[in-house]
Amino acid sequence: MAYAAQLGALTEELIEAATGISSKTRTRRYKVLYNATLQKIKSQAYLRTNQFDVWHTLDGLEERFRVNNRDDLADEFRDSLDRLEEHATKWHPEILALLLGLSDQPTFKTKLSDLDVVRQREEEQAETFSWEDVAREDGWAEDEGLWQSIDYGLDSDDEVIEEAPDDETLIDVPVYHTYDEDLSLHKKGRTATDCIIQPEDTELLKALQAAQQWRTEVPQKDDIGTVQKISIPETHIVREILSMLQGLKTSLFNENTGLPEPNFHMQHIAWETYKSVIHNIAESGWRILLLRRFVSHPQAIPHLQAFQDCIAKRLRDFDTKLSQIEARFAAPTSEVMFTLLSVHGEISPWLQPLLVLSNIIAQIQETSRSDTFRYLELLYDETTLAQLKDDMSTYKFLAQIFLDCFQVYIRPIRHWMDEGRISSENEIFFIFESPTKVPMSNIWQDRFKLRQTAEGTLHAPKFLKPAAHQIYNAGKNIVVLRLLGQYELGSSFPVEEPSLDFEHVCPEGLGLATFPDLFGAAFNRWIQSKYRKTSTTLKDTLFEMCELSSSLDALQALYLMSDGFAAASFTDHLFDKLENLNPVWYDRFALAGTAQDAFMPLVDISRLSVSVSVQGTRMTVTDARGSIRAALPHLKIDYRLAWPVQIVVSEESMRNYQSIFTLLLQLRRAIHVLHKPKLLDNYTTDNENWDERVLFYAARRNLLWFCTTLQSYLATLVLEPNERGMRRELMAAEDVDSMISVHATYLEQMIEQACLGNKMALIRERMLDILDLALKLELAREGKAARDGSEPSHLFRQEDESSEGVVREDGLDTEAYIRVLEEIKAEFDEHLSFICSGLKGAARASSDTQSAKWDILADMLRAGDNRSRR
Repeated sequence: MAYAAQLGALTEELIEAATGISSKTRTRRYKVLYNATLQKIKSQAYLRTNQFDVWHTLDGLEERFRVNNRDDLADEFRDSLDRLEEHATKWHPEILALLLGLSDQPTFKTKLSDLDVVRQREEEQAETFSWEDVAREDGWAEDEGLWQSIDYGLDSDDEVIEEAPDDETLIDVPVYHTYDEDLSLHKKGRTATDCIIQPEDTELLKALQAAQQWRTEVPQKDDIGTVQKISIPETHIVREILSMLQGLKTSLFNENTGLPEPNFHMQHIAWETYKSVIHNIAESGWRILLLRRFVSHPQAIPHLQAFQDCIAKRLRDFDTKLSQIEARFAAPTSEVMFTLLSVHGEISPWLQPLLVLSNIIAQIQETSRSDTFRYLELLYDETTLAQLKDDMSTYKFLAQIFLDCFQVYIRPIRHWMDEGRISSENEIFFIFESPTKVPMSNIWQDRFKLRQTAEGTLHAPKFLKPAAHQIYNAGKNIVVLRLLGQYELGSSFPVEEPSLDFEHVCPEGLGLATFPDLFGAAFNRWIQSKYRKTSTTLKDTLFEMCELSSSLDALQALYLMSDGFAAASFTDHLFDKLENLNPVWYDRFALAGTAQDAFMPLVDISRLSVSVSVQGTRMTVTDARGSIRAALPHLKIDYRLAWPVQIVVSEESMRNYQSIFTLLLQLRRAIHVLHKPKLLDNYTTDNENWDERVLFYAARRNLLWFCTTLQSYLATLVLEPNERGMRRELMAAEDVDSMISVHATYLEQMIEQACLGNKMALIRERMLDILDLALKLELAREGKAARDGSEPSHLFRQEDESSEGVVREDGLDTEAYIRVLEEIKAEFDEHLSFICSGLKGAARASSDTQSAKWDILADMLRAGDNRSRR
């Protein structure tokens, strides 16, 4: 009941504080609010904060400080927690949990100097004395005359006025002392007359009023109604100009437009001359005022704050120089003579750089672009232009501002390149992290992206774009190394970065070098100090720890069939299944087992699998056996690479590997079929059917020669040289992107040189037609053998079940057999002629490296053509 009563009282207090309705009114609305609030409080499901979780989180935060090399911060954090435990309350877990929830990267953003400010404030508060303390120590309460009013009359403080008594009558004259009580004055207090100060130098005051009378003087009109201008001494105009340039209000210049007031004119000078000079100065002052207004508006972006600070610092220097001129004229140490033109000439060199800055601010405010780095581009351009004009003072002035602001702009770049991290709230950095989770193998390509503008350009200053790629890769190097366990924050790459201040970027002795060249060289040194070490480390890690070389060896053995014995062991087993019309030739477990047995000494067989696509499994075995285009393209070899290796070997590269493997498999299929008949088996019967045997052996010889020539070309001129060059350039690559590019480039060269590219599609189809002729030749031979009864005919009859009539059930007679052989010869000659002429034409039309290889292949194919020798 006590708890319920306490809860009710707290609820009443809450309602009164939130709505202003007193609990004493007890209106209907109050009762509704009271019941609803009380019910809500009683039914809330939020329990007290778990204090053990809070302390565990605090301990983890301390450990994180130490892991990130912030031992000093960890020590202060532990001392603060220990002091807090001495004054523990029941609400400490809630308070600490709230602070933990509000914290934002305390490891990187906390500064120990902030604690010094807190301690200093505490010390100041501890040393502060109040007036009550002073009154108590000095005993003001006992001093009755302390608060009495004092009569500041004409009487002297120490004078006591007494009237000498008359001889006849003694008159009592009151005695006044400055510290005597005056009850009437104490009651009324001091009056205005008591505060009047009599002027001592009225002549000087009148002279000042006369000199400044022009400020309030009303212009007069002459006899014809023309307004007469008010003449002003030159000294007053100079003073007004100096005040205006310092951002102060003046009478000579309009506050809203900055233009000089037309009613004033300088004494003893022509109006046109005065007008030209004063308008020129007024325009400069208005542009300086633009800088002052820009500085007065707070900015939230750090590099814009740095730009404001640089402008404010230069304005202070400018104001100091103006004040020195005023001091020289106001309190001269010797005879001083000055004119408006001389003062203008003296301040012009100081004005020129500030006017350039004002133009930059004006361009930023006039454009609709929202790029916060636009001023950096303008500073960069103006600095370069000032150097080209040989205006070295302005060049140095602008270059220093540019470099000061740029060093603030590159803070997120430094954070990215040093730690591989990006703040999610940073919308001005040109690199951002993808909001969706990506696979580990795609982390290099897809996890981080370059921010693009609406026009499709990089969201970065134009002078930074040449180095953006290395900046982008440097952070990704850190990310990958961290995932591989090869990077520890703050300790792995302690490299001192080159300075980017003016003295280091533009050193003496290089005056002939342009600013873009000097800045580009200095910034490149800055990038390389962070980029080269991480790139080399990641490259070595990929080769050594991730075994990139052994993975490439496995790909070469599997897809490029570099080991002929292992490749033959796998392919011959597959081809035998097709020849024997095995209906489950596509069984992926059997195929995988065969491949693992064949390639066991060369690859990690646990990563190897073989499969046939659904389309390949749906065709009949006779269709699969009848053409190299039917089943073989559907057979896929899959070798699962480690995710770091997949960074270099992309999915596109794996598709190219598969294309080369399919071509080699089709070529081996044709050679396997051509080697199936044995010459000695028909040695005794060749003389009986010599005409048909000559045609058969001629066709077989042409097809076998074509297949072996193409195989030799691929092995010796395409695959092996490109593989060797790829390994060599991979070892010499500077970074991961170069490795990816090298690997992809060499694979594309293999594809083009092997006639697998799009522009060689017609030639490739003719090559496959010739390979299909090998299967057609073997099919005809089997049909003739089935007719003669020299071989079992069940294979032939099974083939006939789905054939298109080329081979009949009872085989081929001699006439049909000879007709098929003649067709094979004619088709071979036609295809070969087309291939050779096409290769020659493609070689002449292209200037690429592979064009020479096409020309060589054409010569190799023509060398074995009997017609060419005749």
